[in-house]
Amino acid sequence: MKKLFVGCFCLLALASCNVKNSDEYKALQAQRDSLLQVSAQGNTELAEMNSLINDVEENFRQIREAEKYLTIESKSKGEMSNDTKTRVRDNFEMINEILKKNKADIDKLNQRLKGNSGQMAGLKSTIERLNAELTERANTISELQSSLATRDAQIASLQTDVKSLTENVDNLSTQTAEQASKIKEQDKELNTAYYMFGTSKELKEAKVVTGGFLASNKILNEGIEKSKFIKVDIRDTQSIPVYDKKAKLLSDHPKDSYTLDKDASGKVVIKVTDYKRFWSLTKFLVVEVG
Repeated sequence: MKKLFVGCFCLLALASCNVKNSDEYKALQAQRDSLLQVSAQGNTELAEMNSLINDVEENFRQIREAEKYLTIESKSKGEMSNDTKTRVRDNFEMINEILKKNKADIDKLNQRLKGNSGQMAGLKSTIERLNAELTERANTISELQSSLATRDAQIASLQTDVKSLTENVDNLSTQTAEQASKIKEQDKELNTAYYMFGTSKELKEAKVVTGGFLASNKILNEGIEKSKFIKVDIRDTQSIPVYDKKAKLLSDHPKDSYTLDKDASGKVVIKVTDYKRFWSLTKFLVVEVG
């Protein structure tokens, strides 16, 4: 009995060794290691972005503190002392430098956010808020400079410096507005998709699909012409009518992200139930009808 037990134990150890040395086991082990590495990298990048956001917000806090002092001075009466003029100039210069740094840091955040999803996408509203804060601070400083410029004749000695600072602030305001417009366009492009429907012959004539009598239709992905498609915003498109009683999707879309329903006249309507999943594999929907 003891010999039988020892024999079984040896067989189990040998089987375990064979499993660990198998190609399938090694492939699974490599896949697990790769996923752990990707997860660690994503967490590191998220932590770096959060650190950058904290720096930007701390810089804005310093600007707001400096604004309080400049606001008091802009409402003060009487002659401005040399010491006060120096402090005003120093505050404007400090604010200008911080605005430049925040502008550069927000640019970095926008670049890192572009093309990312999941946890990264959750930072989008925070970065948009920082963009708005940058514009607000730049406008406030511009107004304070204007108030101080008219407050006292002695401020004239600072006009050259103020003019330079004003130009920098104006440039920052313009760049921020342009950046906001660019982000809006990028967001629109990311949420734009295209669809086309037609008979097999029509799709081939449009050079969207290829295939013969014995070969199944295949979508031509290379050099596809967007102008031949109908453009839609995927966030606002829940249904796509194809005006035919028969329809077949030739492009790749997850089966559980849509249904093929029919309208009152019995013609097919594609109902998109999960637009993010539906357009996750391709932004081009090709439907064969007839």
